[in-house]
Amino acid sequence: MSDTIEQFLDQVPVFTLNEFVTHLRKGVKRNVMTMAYNLIKNRRRSGKLGVVKEGVYYVIKPGTTPASAPVDEYLVASKLAPDAMLAFHSALDTLGFGHSVFTTYYYFSKVYRRPVRFRGCIYQSVKVPQSILEAGKELVGSTKVERSGIKILITDKERTVVEALEHPEYCGGFEEMYRSLEKMPYVQTELILKYLNLRGQKNLFARTGFFFEQHREQFHIEESFLQTLERHKPAQPLYWDRSRKGGVIKNRWNLIVPEAVDKRKWEEF
Repeated sequence: MSDTIEQFLDQVPVFTLNEFVTHLRKGVKRNVMTMAYNLIKNRRRSGKLGVVKEGVYYVIKPGTTPASAPVDEYLVASKLAPDAMLAFHSALDTLGFGHSVFTTYYYFSKVYRRPVRFRGCIYQSVKVPQSILEAGKELVGSTKVERSGIKILITDKERTVVEALEHPEYCGGFEEMYRSLEKMPYVQTELILKYLNLRGQKNLFARTGFFFEQHREQFHIEESFLQTLERHKPAQPLYWDRSRKGGVIKNRWNLIVPEAVDKRKWEEF
């Protein structure tokens, strides 16, 4: 039993109580939860395990301390809910497109969870959009990437584009969002359209249309794609950023865009 426990801890540097209990059940049939609690308590006392929050733990390797042991922040975020899916700037980072280093990590979950603070970082949950929940399509537009030898769930490139355009504030603001999205070498427009149709929000069609019209040469966007998005635009002009007054109205999209975003003059924003 001790060998299998050591093997688990060697392979899973960040884990939840439920994952540990599931592993123990392979060799123990009774009092598994009690055994799991005791093992974790003893290892925390001996400096072999640290705690992110109750129920989520990380392994402290020999020669390191709870404060110095390396911990993958994206792996931590993936363990904070049973259905955690990294999103927004965290998805951009794990996909390799993040422009700047962030200390806030975002993940989707079916229910909102209080932020977790750990080692100077904030782990922020965002509730899965209601239309996705109602359709039971939470995994549409998702993929898995490997972190520290473990597969974690994140939004894929195309879904991340749409949701970044929906919530620039979860991507560091307009400049950081633009600079990150512009690192993408290509997108599959059919997948973007599939996700937009699932969401069914006219403002998202407008924002996506405006962005890809701006970047049509970079992403080799066909006019037919833009026309499809245009057919779903809002009936009346909507502000992209409702916290800012003024802006430039883009009639094709019925979208009022901050001037700095329209011209991409980030030094003015």
